Amino acid sequence: MKGNINKMQKKLAFTIFETLMVMAITAVLVILSLKIFRNADEKTYANLYAKAFKTLNTATYNIQKDVDDFNEEKNLEYQEQGQSGAPDSEKKRFPNIQCGTSCDSTTPTPAQLCSALISDDTGYINATKNSCTVSSMSNFTVDGQIEVEPSFVTTDGMKFYIINQNDSDFFYLWVDINGDRLPNRTKYIANKKRPDVVPFLINKDNGVVVPQGLPVYDSTYMTARVVSGNPELDKDYSIPMTYYEAQRIAFSARTWELDKMSVPSKSVFNSTFSNYKKSTSYDGTIASELKCNDTSGYDVNRDFPPCTIEVSTFTRK
Repeated sequence: MKGNINKMQKKLAFTIFETLMVMAITAVLVILSLKIFRNADEKTYANLYAKAFKTLNTATYNIQKDVDDFNEEKNLEYQEQGQSGAPDSEKKRFPNIQCGTSCDSTTPTPAQLCSALISDDTGYINATKNSCTVSSMSNFTVDGQIEVEPSFVTTDGMKFYIINQNDSDFFYLWVDINGDRLPNRTKYIANKKRPDVVPFLINKDNGVVVPQGLPVYDSTYMTARVVSGNPELDKDYSIPMTYYEAQRIAFSARTWELDKMSVPSKSVFNSTFSNYKKSTSYDGTIASELKCNDTSGYDVNRDFPPCTIEVSTFTRK
């Protein structure tokens, strides 16, 4: 009887080879699961970033459209009275505020932008929580961990922070694209989850939304395509690439006054990607094919460039 028990025990025991095989299979499964989760996270970030960009872009476009419609009606009123157009004191400017004595000299405030974005009358952005608190940039760039009250929270949980930053041309915003979920951080940390709080600029003249910070260099969040503006071509597109690479191809090292997408990343956002390897590639072939580098006779302060870029706000599956 005792001998039979020993034989059963021997049969039930794992050999060293079998144990190593189980460990190897387990390790492979863990690696695969981590890769799956990482890929899922990257897809989520791309979708959320696209949604944040579209939300801002749609809202600012509609605000500017309302401003243009209002000013057109005012001009028609005065033209019917035999005048060339309405005075600035009767007009509005972005973000839907009265110009006062001069539209050019009127400087809109961050609080006015917040009020326009979540206006109850127009509903540009649906917000569930609204304080219109204006934050300091230091809350986002010192240690990168966000612990301040948002200006407003959208119905899908995204948190928008409007920043009190002195800039004559742009409003500054940060958006927590996944709301209450961690890491609630603006800075890139190697081998950690990517930042979920991302920056944008909004042009004060016309509401153009310009990506900034780490997403400019990291295709996890978004990609962009160079678009030919040459009249000889029917809006030819490049392959998708990082926003920074698209800027390099479309604009070279120039900032074109009429194309706000040519604005380089503001130095105040550098801390978000200072330890992230930035791409410096320049594809002269694409630039040549789209005739982006044929800028002879162009004035960067007066003309639109031969090429521009479009953010690819597609949804990843």
